[in-house]
Amino acid sequence: MFQNLENEEIIEDDKSFDTEEKKKKFINLKSLFSVSDFVLYVISFMVSMVSFGGEFAPFGLAIFASSCSNKIPAGIIYLVVAIGSLIGFGPSGFLSYLLSSLIFIAMTLIFRSKYQEDRNEKRKLGAFVLVSSFIVQAGKMFFNMFLVYDLLASIVFSILTYIFYKIFSNSITVIKEYGIKQAFTVEEVIGASLMLSIAIYSMHGLNIFGLSISNILSIMIVLYLGWKNGMLVGATSGITIGMVLGIIGSSSPILVASYAISRNARWNIK
Repeated sequence: MFQNLENEEIIEDDKSFDTEEKKKKFINLKSLFSVSDFVLYVISFMVSMVSFGGEFAPFGLAIFASSCSNKIPAGIIYLVVAIGSLIGFGPSGFLSYLLSSLIFIAMTLIFRSKYQEDRNEKRKLGAFVLVSSFIVQAGKMFFNMFLVYDLLASIVFSILTYIFYKIFSNSITVIKEYGIKQAFTVEEVIGASLMLSIAIYSMHGLNIFGLSISNILSIMIVLYLGWKNGMLVGATSGITIGMVLGIIGSSSPILVASYAISRNARWNIK
């Protein structure tokens, strides 16, 4: 009889353990589809369709690597970036992202880096991003005639990918922890606004009555930052966003001035 009681207790313990495990799995699954995560997935998808002059597209690998660096579940980000690269740049862009991301993942598994909890970039993966992007871009030279331009373009592409990886690593936490963290640094705010502006630029072909939706939304971001955080943040973010969007879209230097001047709008209204 006592043996039966013990067996029943063991069975009950197993059932309670199973229910706790199911609850944990449900919580983990629910955390993957929170509002902040969904916004991050949309931004990653839009960012992956943007390039510099239609030639360099470093943003997809940069935002995927930054999610890996910040201990953010990167599986869905990896998929949406792959879909965005395929839609934005066709099979060649998708293949370039696929190869560079696979090399990056292999390097992170082989050469493991330590976590640093007190930093936004919890894992230093910049060297892996630089090497993986350069290998894929330089590998194209073996299938074509060797040109110095191709070598320089590969170096520039890898440097751009590394730079935007650093920017996204310090700004992706603003999207992830918005409403949870009470205060953000100036670098985080400016980096997040730049990431949003790059994502919005994916809609540059959308015009209403001759007005560019992407330019209007980007200027609204600068105005909001100037109103919320003061003139310094507004001016810095305006110049930064104007320069990057000007280079991406090959626009005239007046675009930089228009973004920089927009930070004064609230003072003029007063």
